[in-house]
Amino acid sequence: MRRALVTSLALLVSATTGCQRYPEDPVFAYGRALRRDGTPHSGEPLDVQRIDNQTRVFHPFGTVTPEPSGEFILELLYGEAVTDTYAFRDMNRINISLPLEADGSGAFVSFIFQDDVELPTLQPWDAHPAVSIGEQGPSVAFPPAPPPPAQPATAATMDIEDTTTGGFIPVLPTDPVPLLWVTSGGELLWRQEGKTSPWTPGPYVLEDFAQPQVRLRAASSGTWIYSPLVSEMSSLEFRLEWRTGAEPLPAGTLRPWSRGATCEPVFPGVCPWTDGLLTLVDFPQAPRTPRIKHAVITLPQPGVPRRAVVRGLSYVPGPEGRDWLVLEGSADGTQWQSLARVTIHDLTPLERTLLDTQFGYNVQPTGDSPYGDGSLPLGRKAPVFQDVPLTTTESVRFVRLSVESIDYFGSPQPTELQTLSELSIFE
Repeated sequence: MRRALVTSLALLVSATTGCQRYPEDPVFAYGRALRRDGTPHSGEPLDVQRIDNQTRVFHPFGTVTPEPSGEFILELLYGEAVTDTYAFRDMNRINISLPLEADGSGAFVSFIFQDDVELPTLQPWDAHPAVSIGEQGPSVAFPPAPPPPAQPATAATMDIEDTTTGGFIPVLPTDPVPLLWVTSGGELLWRQEGKTSPWTPGPYVLEDFAQPQVRLRAASSGTWIYSPLVSEMSSLEFRLEWRTGAEPLPAGTLRPWSRGATCEPVFPGVCPWTDGLLTLVDFPQAPRTPRIKHAVITLPQPGVPRRAVVRGLSYVPGPEGRDWLVLEGSADGTQWQSLARVTIHDLTPLERTLLDTQFGYNVQPTGDSPYGDGSLPLGRKAPVFQDVPLTTTESVRFVRLSVESIDYFGSPQPTELQTLSELSIFE
């Protein structure tokens, strides 16, 4: 089917307008639900949630009950799917989720639309993490991720232009990748892209967390375009997510040297990035002050750092798609030496454009999982989790964290830091 052409980063979903709808007009989303073995999920209702665009929190919006074939129809009023004002159109994100299975597996689709569309098929991922303990510690085996959703016969896709070759690249639903999602006490301890099975979480990753557990998550993000006979163009921007049940991991045994250390920016009480609580904390930002581009940990006493573990770091990516995690040490807080420089992204212009179109800064946030797993940012929105060996033989008292990005002039510059859950330094 002919694809709609997109030559900028603005998603077509923001630009298309169907025929003139009134708030009381009905609109429909057609879907299908399957069980793990591929048989229809029928009879048992699926939960529907809708986001509050003021608070960015999802609230119950009803249920839909699949027919014996597994097919279902979600009927909304146009005014429930789209909020139109004189100069602005705001899509109201919807979640439809399968009930959790006995082993904790589930799947849901989060989407925005403005006219009749077909949804990707909902089906649990037939997977489970398998934990084993060997001489090197625990390892986690896992299967491949589910395939991306099949495109309905009635849907078309977008294209983006490859400015290097002059050709056009179809923007298909993204290939899911297994994500190992490790939590402790309900907080995210680690996320790891599952490129090779099994994965071995090192002792520094587990630190001294008492009750870690691991589950698998995966997602596919896409946009489909519809051209109904009785109306003009419509669009569906969706995120299909899967999760499995969790398995326990052994408790960690390494307490970081930096536990309880003070930090800059300064917080009342204990620094939230060295307290071992894993709570995601924003970098403070006072009005009319420069954006914060560094975090500095003051260690209890001078020493030689051997390892750093960074958890939950998010930042403002540079415009060129080339970013580095930078760790530096200092004896006096004035003269700094390099401890590590780790590549986060090194993208071509086409890779950056495609990534931002699929996951990025032109896509409305999907919010938290209806299963309580938290949000799953992907692409250049994915937070940084890094276990970093440090290369120094000199004693330091201060460790500085930053991210450098290539700017429009081709130079690496520190960029704005947004959130961090924990920065651990080990001797």
